[in-house]
Amino acid sequence: MKKLPAIMALLLCSGIAQARTYDEIINSGFLKVGVPADYAPLAFYNTQEKLVGFDIDMAKDLAKQLNVTTVFYITSWPTLSQDLADDNYDIAMGGVTYTKSRAEKFLLSDEIVPNGKVALAACHVASSLSSLDKIDKPNIKVVVNPGGTNESFVNDNIHTAQVIRVENNFDNIQALRDKTADLMVTDLIEGQYYQYKEPNVLCLATDTPFKGTESYKAYMVQSGNQKLLDAINSWLPNSNKQQLAIKWGVKIQLN
Repeated sequence: MKKLPAIMALLLCSGIAQARTYDEIINSGFLKVGVPADYAPLAFYNTQEKLVGFDIDMAKDLAKQLNVTTVFYITSWPTLSQDLADDNYDIAMGGVTYTKSRAEKFLLSDEIVPNGKVALAACHVASSLSSLDKIDKPNIKVVVNPGGTNESFVNDNIHTAQVIRVENNFDNIQALRDKTADLMVTDLIEGQYYQYKEPNVLCLATDTPFKGTESYKAYMVQSGNQKLLDAINSWLPNSNKQQLAIKWGVKIQLN
């Protein structure tokens, strides 16, 4: 009998809370969706301070399929995984890249949108930064925010350029607008969006993903929530993904 409290203590110390089961989610009448909310066009605040984007609409479409209501929880890239492990939400959306490390700890859905890492730059310097060799120079300023795959790429590949670390993804974009940084590494999805939204201000320096970074966006749930994952993967082929991709300028196929 003494072993039970010890096991419970270990579970508490591990920082992993018991996920709400699929049946508990359905019976509650709401689906808790975690989004960092700084990743246009997937999940972000518009100029009216309204939470919008492709994944926001996808979350609502999923909730409709499950006959529940969405409740959005604003997380951040550094805390995304821990917030999910702590059961602050049932599903992580809004720009989650499938990675091996995430797949070892959580369950990830089938592919939502194909993706890869590219360089988004201030337009006046974009044409001169078309490769990693040209980017990783002492006079180039690369801006990055913490906690995501963009930072991992910068840490692994940028050794000589000046790295400016900022608080969040909004600050990355603003640094390019203000010309206090030359370039940021981002996902192809986001790069295409900003180039389209802010022509002659933000330009793709590389319009195809860096070699070896080809990836895809997925939705992530706790490792014990297979029934929820199965429901997500069953919904995806019948979802409004194609229509919503057109609405938000998300390209389903890589260039």
